[in-house]
This record gives sequence, structure tokens and C-alpha cells, in this order.
Amino acid sequence: MGTTGQNENGRPACLTLDACRSSVLMDRPAIGERVWDVMRLIDIIYAYLDEYIDTDRLLCMGNSGGGTTTFYASCMDQRIRFSMPSCAVCSYDASIIALRHCACNYIPGIRKYFEMGDLGGLIAPRPLVVVCGKDDDIFPLHGVETSYALIRKVYERFSCADSCRLVIGGAGHRFYPDEAWPVMMDMLDSTPGD
Repeated sequence: MGTTGQNENGRPACLTLDACRSSVLMDRPAIGERVWDVMRLIDIIYAYLDEYIDTDRLLCMGNSGGGTTTFYASCMDQRIRFSMPSCAVCSYDASIIALRHCACNYIPGIRKYFEMGDLGGLIAPRPLVVVCGKDDDIFPLHGVETSYALIRKVYERFSCADSCRLVIGGAGHRFYPDEAWPVMMDMLDSTPGD
């Protein structure tokens, strides 16, 4: 989040964002709205821009809330060919349940059925790079590793373990371009288009 997305203590301002809480009451959680927006953008790319954009190499990435959006959009839409969620993939038990989080992270009832790592299997066999910070205080490393292990099992089952990678940056809750981009570029270079 940029400075406009923080409160006076430097924490995410969406902790008290009324729109996020209201959207849950309407059974349309904010993260669902964001994923919907990404999917409609992909519709536009396919309808109007596919002669300019190589849709076989469509990459979605984001950090924090953008990483969460990237993760769920990649679970839902197979047109996203490469996925790089950053500072977002973590077990619900270690993060969203255990800590005070932004209201936009909550999906009613989801933990009753799934852990985040279970859902990550929906991205397989498409290339996935999970990025995190070793000292991220809202998506703790042990929860990231737990989710990644579940995702990795699905990739192994599909015989595509090389298409699933974990990148751990040396600090907190931020994107790590120097560590993450080379991994993604390697995947882009080694994955043939359809």
C-alpha cells in the first residue's frame, strides 16, 4: 500500500474501511469485487487487445492486497498463465484468523472448507511464484511455508513441481523484485506458449 492507504500509525487504513465491511453484508466481499474486476479486464484484453498482447504469456502479479487479488484471480481464471502473488499467500490460521487484518481479506465461511494452500492447487499446472518476506508481520513465514507446502503437493501430483516456486525476501511486508523477477523470467523463458 502507498501512503494514501495507511493510517497515522502506518498500518493499512482499510482495517476500518466501511465499504469493505458493507460489501460483506451484501455477500459481495471486496476481494471478490477485485477478482471480478481483473477477470473483466482480461475479457477486454481478449476482445480488443489480443493482437497486441501475447495472451499465452498473460502474467498477473501484485503485492499485499494486489497479491491477494492475484492469488484468487489466478485460482478462478485459467487465462492467467503466470501468477506471482506477493505478501499474500499464507495459511488463514496463521494470518487472517490469528491477526487483525484488512477487512478486504475476508471471505465469509471460506475457512470452513479450505485453507489458502488448498485453493492454490487450482492454479496448477500453470507457473506460480509465491513471494514473501521472512519478517512479514501480517503474513508470517511459517504460515506461508505451510500454504506453499500444500500448493507444492498439487504441483508434484501434476508432475510440474518446477512450475511452483517460493521466493523469500530478506525483510518484511513488501515486494522483492531483485529476487522474484529472475525466477519469473526463468519460468516465462522456459514455458512454451500454446
